[in-house]
Formats: sequence, structure tokens, C-alpha cells
Amino acid sequence: MRSKNGPWPFLERCVFQPTLFDLIGKFALCGARTAFGRSWSVAFFSQRFFVFLVRISDRAFFDVIFYQDRHIHVLKNGGKCVNMKKEEILQILPERIRRITTETVTDWELLQEIHIRSGGSIVLVIKGEKIMPAQGGQVVGTREFREIMEYISNYSMYAFEEEIQKGYLTIPGGHRVGVAGKALMEQGQVRTIRHITFLNIRVSHEIPGCADRVMPYLFERDRFLPTLIVSPPGAGKTTLLRDIVRQAATGGKMFSAKKVSVIDERSEIAGCYQGIPQRDVGVHCDVLDGCHKQEGIYMMLRSMAPEVIAVDEIGAEKDYEALNTALTSGCSLLATVHGNSFQHIREKPQMKKILEERMFERILFLQSGEPGKGIAIYDGRGQVVSR
Repeated sequence: MRSKNGPWPFLERCVFQPTLFDLIGKFALCGARTAFGRSWSVAFFSQRFFVFLVRISDRAFFDVIFYQDRHIHVLKNGGKCVNMKKEEILQILPERIRRITTETVTDWELLQEIHIRSGGSIVLVIKGEKIMPAQGGQVVGTREFREIMEYISNYSMYAFEEEIQKGYLTIPGGHRVGVAGKALMEQGQVRTIRHITFLNIRVSHEIPGCADRVMPYLFERDRFLPTLIVSPPGAGKTTLLRDIVRQAATGGKMFSAKKVSVIDERSEIAGCYQGIPQRDVGVHCDVLDGCHKQEGIYMMLRSMAPEVIAVDEIGAEKDYEALNTALTSGCSLLATVHGNSFQHIREKPQMKKILEERMFERILFLQSGEPGKGIAIYDGRGQVVSR
């Protein structure tokens, strides 16, 4: 890991191994109070994370949260949580591109994508707008592009061959890097991608609490109602789905925790890196990463005995059978689909069948493009529940 400037050099590594987590645990249980030249106190401890209070002065302090195999979060003066998203992205970029990105992005919560083309320019997508930085017009050299690939693959492209075959790699933090280049085919299937010259870094966003308003409508007598989230691409349906999963798997004042199984076909929901979820998906949640939805549903039904199965972007011909099997097995569903109205999704043959049979008892339409805001809630008959 390359060093980066900043007042907290010991917070540079955003994802760390269980051995380090155990070491921090021993540090906490021993009651140590000073480290890194600062005053520390243990504010909270559990098997999943530690919360330390780091006091800089009488007026300045930070809450530092160490998650097992996940992020380090910092809350300044008890305020809003500032995660390490910026560092997670910058650590895979060469110096020049890192500087360009830092100068262009003012709010990292609004950054959606970074397009990098070897021999081409850099394009940032910020809140849906494509922006070419003033310095981004300079050609990305072969050396810079190779440096990015080395950082992404941790200097071992061979170790990520299976992921590259799918057209993307997942990096710490759950961010997905799409790749394109020369596809090598074998028996009609893509075996791998060589001469990668196009990258699209898709920034993973996590908004805890964005599902707060809809959660009371998704339970009936402590039963999670089969729920479908509908929105156009890029409107935040996966972000909303992730927070519903987190809350359902953790429990709340109005409902008990459910055993949730996530089939994360494209590593977008839990954002697993080397099998470890990089996003908070709740206490009682199991994730099957990189598996097709149909096979994944059958596998989780047989092995994990879930109460809720969550999948992203349904609509394929085989989805109906798998979803119906889950329902007849006594398991509830949580899914998403592209669309902007009932008429739009009914135009898809499989979705028309799913709607006619009322497989979903709650249908959420995202209207504002901001997860948690402007959500219209309908029942399975198409009647308004809440707007």
C-alpha cells in the first residue's frame, strides 16, 4: 500500500486482515489508553467492530470505527460519518490521475464513475453529468494505464482471471472496475480479456437509513412482505435494496431480524472483496457472490434456510421459476427491476406474468433518483399504499 499524505497515516489501510482486527481487540481488552501519540478510549466493542474515541484536544476528537475485514470510519466531533471512499478510489490511481480527480471532485458522495481509456482522456460522471477535467484531456499513457491495472490486481492479474472473465473486478470498498479490451473466446464463451485498454470505475455508495421511511410498509405481523423495487438505471434501487437488506437482517423496533440470503450476481449489493462483504448487509445476512440468480436461489434455499432472499435486476425467463420456487418454499423475496411505471414493466413478458400472479405484495417506485426520497408504494394489486 502506497503512503498518502494526511494527518492520520495509521488510518491509510481501509481493509485489513482478521489478524489485525484480533490485535486491535486485544489492544482494546487490555485497556490501553495511548497509541499513535493520541489519547484513546474504548467506546464500544463487539465481535464485528470496535469504536474508539481519539482525543486530539479539549475541543477536537474523532470516533474511529474498525470493522472486521471492512472499512475504517471516522466521525469528527461526534458528527456525520466520513468513510474512506476517497482513499479507496485514489489508492488505485497513478499520481497524475489522482491529482486530477482530487481537484475535480468536491463531493465524493456525488461521484458515480471514472472512465479511463488508454491513449484517451479521463471522464468523470458526477451526479449523472459527464465531466472532462481541464487536465483530463491529456492522453492517458500506456505506463499510467499499466500502473492502474497493477494497483487494482495487487500486481497479480492471474489471480483475478476469473473476475476478468466476467468483465469487471471488485476492489476494497466494494467498488467495481469494469474492463474492456480483446476478448478471447473458447467454445462460444469468453475465456478471458487480454490487452485491457478501457476501464470504468463505478463508485459504490452506501446510504444507511435511506430505507427508514419504507420499512414500516414492508412488514405485516412481523412477516416480511415480498417486495419489488422499480426504477430507471442509476436511480438508486440497489442502494435502497442494500439498506432494506441491512435493516431486515438486523431487526428494528417494529420487526424482528430475519435470516436474509443475498444472491449478488454482479457483486453490487454486498460488494464482496475476496469473499468478505464491503458493505453493511446486516447481522443475519449470508451472501452468495458472483453466482447467477437462478442457481443461487436454489442453492441458498437448500443450504441456508433463509426467510428472505434478495436479488438484483430480475426479468430473465428463468427468474420466474426460481422466484416462484422460493415463495412456495415459504421464503419471502426482495428484488429490483428496471422500469418507471407499471405499464413499462408489464411490457416485459416475464414481469407481466409475475405481476399478474401478484408474486410481490409491495412494489416501490423510485421517483426522485435519490434513494429514500420520492418513493411511491403500491400493493400487489396496484393500489396506492403510500406516496
